[in-house]
Amino acid sequence: MNVNLRKSAWGICGLIVATLSAQSAPLHRAEVAGEPTFVLHLDVDGLRPTAIGQFLLNQMDKPEAQGTVAAFQTIFNLDPRKQLHGLTLYSTGKAPEDGVLLVYGEFEPERLITLAKGAKDYQSTANKQRTIHSWINEQKIGSNGVTPRVYAAFLGERMVICAQKEARIAEALDVLDHKAPSLADGTLFPQLGDSGTTSFLQAAARKLDIPDFAPNAALLRMAKAARLEISEAQGQLRVALNLEAGDEEVSKQMVSVGQGLVALVKLQQDTPGSVKLAEGFSLKQDGTGVAATLVVPTAQAIELMKSGAARQVLKKAKAG
Repeated sequence: MNVNLRKSAWGICGLIVATLSAQSAPLHRAEVAGEPTFVLHLDVDGLRPTAIGQFLLNQMDKPEAQGTVAAFQTIFNLDPRKQLHGLTLYSTGKAPEDGVLLVYGEFEPERLITLAKGAKDYQSTANKQRTIHSWINEQKIGSNGVTPRVYAAFLGERMVICAQKEARIAEALDVLDHKAPSLADGTLFPQLGDSGTTSFLQAAARKLDIPDFAPNAALLRMAKAARLEISEAQGQLRVALNLEAGDEEVSKQMVSVGQGLVALVKLQQDTPGSVKLAEGFSLKQDGTGVAATLVVPTAQAIELMKSGAARQVLKKAKAG
């Protein structure tokens, strides 16, 4: 197998884990650890038919993206445009390295095992009736200058589990084998995985620890918990963020901070796209909670995405 293609494919998996980047449909609560600090689920099947999803698919068909898609398809024998069904990222810790990524798709496990064995410094560990595979992620250098390892387990044709720590893979396998509590066993994040949801992206977090050097995250720093949902219907993109504060006084302050940030954005006439977004933004206090909602025409959101992509191309061209 072409070595460069193999490196690129496992690099994609490694980079997704590090940014911690069989139908899935809504989140499977029984497949997520019972006490996560955060959960993020992208329902790729739900996203695909939307206008946003079709735009992203069209982007993948462009010449500059075809090479990556073709390499992925050649190695995994999986077309991400059709056979990738969902992604669930969760963590039971605070460090980025604690994240676990569940990838739902139509896989060929024997092909994945062969691919893993051909990666740099491949190792395997027996975990009860399963095997945890690991290799060096040659596409990334860690913050300490050490090239990190990627750990993975292949669950038949339906799922791949990736993480940066072997222990996290083992814990995830215990959850899947019903030997450890799952999100379905408790009441944490009750809205996640609701069968009636129309959202293609759902996320929830608690024990928020937002650094002070992120000024745009002022609202999040004041919250104890957060929940995010993104959906599209009737030509409108809807982003709903619900924040929970410690008491009503704090939630009132959060509304004031949010309104101030929106006012500042509206004054930035040199970025008309941001101004348009701000016009579709609303904030409402509900007891100790704050509901922040953004509703914009899907066509407008796509135009903003196109503008962002064009800026990235220009930035790369200048850097080159």
